[in-house]
Amino acid sequence: MITIRMLAAALLLATPVAAQEAALPAATAAEIAALAQKAAATIKPGQPLVALPILGFGPYRAVLEYRQAGAPAAVHKDQAEIFHVVEGAGQLVTGGTLDGGRAVDAKNDSGSGISGGSSRRLAKGDMVVVPAGVAHWIPSVEGRLVLISTKVPMS
Repeated sequence: MITIRMLAAALLLATPVAAQEAALPAATAAEIAALAQKAAATIKPGQPLVALPILGFGPYRAVLEYRQAGAPAAVHKDQAEIFHVVEGAGQLVTGGTLDGGRAVDAKNDSGSGISGGSSRRLAKGDMVVVPAGVAHWIPSVEGRLVLISTKVPMS
Protein backbone atom coordinates (compact mmCIF):
# COMPACT_ATOMS: atom_id res chain seq x y z
CA MET A 1 0.00 0.00 0.00
CA ILE A 2 2.80 2.41 0.86
CA THR A 3 4.50 1.63 -2.46
CA ILE A 4 1.34 2.53 -4.41
CA ARG A 5 0.99 5.80 -2.46
CA MET A 6 4.64 6.66 -3.08
CA LEU A 7 4.26 5.91 -6.79
CA ALA A 8 1.09 8.03 -6.99
CA ALA A 9 2.82 10.92 -5.19
CA ALA A 10 5.83 10.68 -7.52
CA LEU A 11 3.56 10.77 -10.58
CA LEU A 12 1.67 13.79 -9.25
CA LEU A 13 4.94 15.63 -8.59
CA ALA A 14 6.37 14.70 -11.99
CA THR A 15 3.34 15.84 -14.01
CA PRO A 16 3.95 19.60 -13.64
CA VAL A 17 7.60 19.15 -14.66
CA ALA A 18 6.61 17.20 -17.78
CA ALA A 19 4.01 19.85 -18.63
CA GLN A 20 6.59 22.61 -18.15
CA GLU A 21 9.08 20.86 -20.44
CA ALA A 22 6.47 20.57 -23.19
CA ALA A 23 5.76 24.31 -22.93
CA LEU A 24 9.38 25.51 -23.06
CA PRO A 25 10.04 28.10 -25.75
CA ALA A 26 12.14 26.79 -28.61
CA ALA A 27 13.23 27.84 -32.10
CA THR A 28 14.37 25.49 -34.83
CA ALA A 29 17.31 26.12 -37.13
CA ALA A 30 14.81 26.56 -39.99
CA GLU A 31 12.88 29.21 -38.03
CA ILE A 32 16.09 31.09 -37.25
CA ALA A 33 17.15 30.92 -40.91
CA ALA A 34 13.72 32.26 -41.93
CA LEU A 35 14.16 35.19 -39.51
CA ALA A 36 17.57 35.94 -41.05
CA GLN A 37 15.97 35.96 -44.52
CA LYS A 38 13.21 38.25 -43.27
CA ALA A 39 15.78 40.63 -41.76
CA ALA A 40 17.81 40.64 -45.00
CA ALA A 41 14.67 41.51 -46.96
CA THR A 42 13.61 44.34 -44.62
CA ILE A 43 16.90 46.09 -43.82
CA LYS A 44 17.28 49.40 -45.65
CA PRO A 45 20.44 50.81 -47.25
CA GLY A 46 22.45 52.66 -44.61
CA GLN A 47 20.56 50.99 -41.74
CA PRO A 48 23.17 49.30 -39.53
CA LEU A 49 21.03 46.47 -38.16
CA VAL A 50 17.64 44.82 -37.84
CA ALA A 51 16.77 42.97 -34.63
CA LEU A 52 13.94 40.42 -34.60
CA PRO A 53 12.76 38.49 -31.54
CA ILE A 54 13.39 34.74 -31.60
CA LEU A 55 11.95 33.71 -28.24
CA GLY A 56 11.53 34.76 -24.66
CA PHE A 57 10.80 33.18 -21.33
CA GLY A 58 10.29 35.40 -18.30
CA PRO A 59 13.24 37.81 -18.14
CA TYR A 60 15.25 35.83 -20.72
CA ARG A 61 15.11 36.71 -24.40
CA ALA A 62 16.91 35.81 -27.58
CA VAL A 63 17.02 38.15 -30.56
CA LEU A 64 18.32 37.66 -34.09
CA GLU A 65 20.54 40.59 -35.08
CA TYR A 66 21.18 41.07 -38.79
CA ARG A 67 24.00 43.62 -39.17
CA GLN A 68 25.31 45.19 -42.35
CA ALA A 69 27.35 47.97 -40.68
CA GLY A 70 28.72 49.03 -37.35
CA ALA A 71 26.26 50.29 -34.73
CA PRO A 72 26.51 52.23 -31.45
CA ALA A 73 28.26 50.77 -28.41
CA ALA A 74 26.31 49.68 -25.34
CA VAL A 75 26.47 48.79 -21.67
CA HIS A 76 23.72 46.70 -20.07
CA LYS A 77 23.95 47.38 -16.34
CA ASP A 78 22.09 44.30 -15.07
CA GLN A 79 22.21 41.86 -17.99
CA ALA A 80 24.95 39.71 -19.44
CA GLU A 81 24.74 39.24 -23.21
CA ILE A 82 25.70 36.09 -25.09
CA PHE A 83 26.49 36.42 -28.79
CA HIS A 84 26.40 33.37 -31.06
CA VAL A 85 27.43 34.04 -34.66
CA VAL A 86 25.16 32.32 -37.18
CA GLU A 87 26.61 33.79 -40.40
CA GLY A 88 29.27 36.24 -41.51
CA ALA A 89 31.99 38.00 -39.58
CA GLY A 90 32.81 41.28 -37.87
CA GLN A 91 34.75 42.99 -35.10
CA LEU A 92 33.71 43.04 -31.44
CA VAL A 93 35.25 45.48 -28.97
CA THR A 94 34.71 44.87 -25.25
CA GLY A 95 35.78 46.64 -22.10
CA GLY A 96 37.04 50.19 -21.86
CA THR A 97 34.65 53.12 -21.60
CA LEU A 98 31.87 54.39 -23.80
CA ASP A 99 32.65 57.39 -26.00
CA GLY A 100 29.88 59.97 -25.63
CA GLY A 101 28.00 57.66 -23.29
CA ARG A 102 24.41 58.50 -22.46
CA ALA A 103 21.62 56.75 -20.60
CA VAL A 104 19.09 55.07 -22.90
CA ASP A 105 17.04 54.07 -19.86
CA ALA A 106 17.71 53.11 -16.23
CA LYS A 107 19.42 49.85 -17.23
CA ASN A 108 21.21 50.64 -20.52
CA ASP A 109 23.76 53.16 -21.75
CA SER A 110 24.79 53.83 -25.34
CA GLY A 111 27.74 55.56 -26.97
CA SER A 112 29.36 56.27 -30.31
CA GLY A 113 32.23 53.86 -29.63
CA ILE A 114 34.63 52.56 -26.99
CA SER A 115 37.99 53.86 -25.77
CA GLY A 116 40.48 51.43 -24.28
CA GLY A 117 38.69 48.18 -25.11
CA SER A 118 39.96 44.90 -26.55
CA SER A 119 39.08 43.92 -30.12
CA ARG A 120 38.49 40.45 -31.53
CA ARG A 121 37.17 39.11 -34.81
CA LEU A 122 33.89 37.21 -34.69
CA ALA A 123 33.08 34.54 -37.30
CA LYS A 124 30.46 31.86 -37.91
CA GLY A 125 30.14 29.50 -34.95
CA ASP A 126 31.84 31.80 -32.42
CA MET A 127 30.24 32.55 -29.05
CA VAL A 128 31.13 35.34 -26.65
CA VAL A 129 29.75 36.22 -23.22
CA VAL A 130 29.75 39.92 -22.35
CA PRO A 131 29.23 40.27 -18.57
CA ALA A 132 26.75 42.80 -17.18
CA GLY A 133 28.25 46.28 -16.94
CA VAL A 134 30.90 45.68 -19.64
CA ALA A 135 30.95 48.03 -22.61
CA HIS A 136 30.65 46.28 -25.98
CA TRP A 137 30.55 47.42 -29.58
CA ILE A 138 30.47 45.92 -33.05
CA PRO A 139 32.11 48.74 -35.06
CA SER A 140 32.36 46.87 -38.37
CA VAL A 141 31.13 43.83 -40.22
CA GLU A 142 32.51 41.96 -43.22
CA GLY A 143 29.56 42.10 -45.61
CA ARG A 144 27.00 41.01 -43.05
CA LEU A 145 26.93 39.56 -39.56
CA VAL A 146 24.00 37.48 -38.34
CA LEU A 147 24.04 36.61 -34.67
CA ILE A 148 21.81 35.48 -31.88
CA SER A 149 21.94 37.79 -28.88
CA THR A 150 20.69 36.30 -25.63
CA LYS A 151 20.15 38.59 -22.65
CA VAL A 152 20.62 37.01 -19.21
CA PRO A 153 19.54 39.02 -16.15
CA MET A 154 22.15 39.15 -13.41
CA SER A 155 20.13 40.66 -10.56
